[in-house]
Amino acid sequence: MAAPITRPPPPTLMGILCLLTLSCGDATRDPATTTDIPLTATTEPLYTVGALVGDDWETFGSVRSVHFDADGNLHIFDARAHRMVVVGSEGNHLRTVGTQGEGPGEIQNAHAAAVLADGRTVLYDFSNPAAFEIFDREGEFERSVTADVNRGVPGDQMLPLPNGRLVTKDGPKMRVYAPGELPDDSQEEEEEDHRRDIDVFSLDGSDKVVLYRAWDLPPTEADESIEGSSEEAGGLSMSFNRMREFNPRLLIGVLSDGRVAVVDSIAYEVKLVAGDGTVDGTITRRIAPEPVTEAVREATRTDRLEGLGEATGGGIRLSTIGGEVNLGDMQAQLHAMIVRQVETMIFTEEIPVIANLAVDPRDRLWIARMGPMGDAAAGPTDILEADGRYIGTLPADGLRIPAAFGPNGLMAYIDSDEMGVETVRVIRLVSLDG
Repeated sequence: MAAPITRPPPPTLMGILCLLTLSCGDATRDPATTTDIPLTATTEPLYTVGALVGDDWETFGSVRSVHFDADGNLHIFDARAHRMVVVGSEGNHLRTVGTQGEGPGEIQNAHAAAVLADGRTVLYDFSNPAAFEIFDREGEFERSVTADVNRGVPGDQMLPLPNGRLVTKDGPKMRVYAPGELPDDSQEEEEEDHRRDIDVFSLDGSDKVVLYRAWDLPPTEADESIEGSSEEAGGLSMSFNRMREFNPRLLIGVLSDGRVAVVDSIAYEVKLVAGDGTVDGTITRRIAPEPVTEAVREATRTDRLEGLGEATGGGIRLSTIGGEVNLGDMQAQLHAMIVRQVETMIFTEEIPVIANLAVDPRDRLWIARMGPMGDAAAGPTDILEADGRYIGTLPADGLRIPAAFGPNGLMAYIDSDEMGVETVRVIRLVSLDG
């Protein structure tokens, strides 16, 4: 008689989830679990820089990003002042990199910044011609790499890769025509609908490449246009699609092996994209998105309208090639249009689970979750290893994801007081206890 056939049991839901995640070891550390393991962060304050009245280097116009180098020096990118301010371990001024102007190493319209692994500084000058301005470790101008804006513009977040290139997202897509040149539809690139590009720029003058085409919702329909003029720009025409709330965010972080962590969906999902653009792995937790209720919609509209205020229109400026442009008599039109957009905004059916993402020097993923009513600043923060192992969760009122991580536990936060004065606060993460 033939021996009986033994078949393996059917896969369980947990087994399927384990296959989808990168690892599934200790159940208490399984990212598929919905139970948070509380973490307590112990930190120590180090220094704060920035002042309303003080020396030139410490009066910031608009801190767009901050960066640490391998020595723990803090680089503060002031987009309004078109420069990078570098401070030492005690908040002491070391040097200032870049200045506004049109000469070698001078910046006309500072758009984005990065600090490379070897300590060099890169400032992207969104001007005509646009260029990556590169400075050595001591802040001395090294060289300029011209960049054709028709072939791509980086977003305001540029992250260095181990190979010296820069990865970025949300870069504006534009076409600049010479005087008398007419648009040629045949020159326009065909693009797949509902995608957001994650681009890689080289500092050797070669064209940018698309690393990964992230998911996106289909665009909303065109809503309205406004026209006007300003003394700086002459005639202006601006058109807008209908406003939509709770679009899934596009978030990126870089691991030490060069893989890029990507968030682009409503679900709790982090993709790890390899250098060739393939998805090398996916990290998930079994945490479902919250539905968008009428109470959420009403609270969101009210909060947005209160945030606009009567004077919002007067502070809106347009950033273009060559610098910022005051909108002149379009300010009032734009303010009224934004109010109408908020009052008639549409909503997704669910609130995205993930609000923010960062990767620290130990390759741990910090994943901030949305708080109640879609409040991005009021949710807890999960910490996971790059292989998917879940470490634990910081409470909503605990330590937040910083604007920059540095060596030896350094973390930097960009703060602003009631008068709009910006400061940068640096602390050290001593321990994470669970």
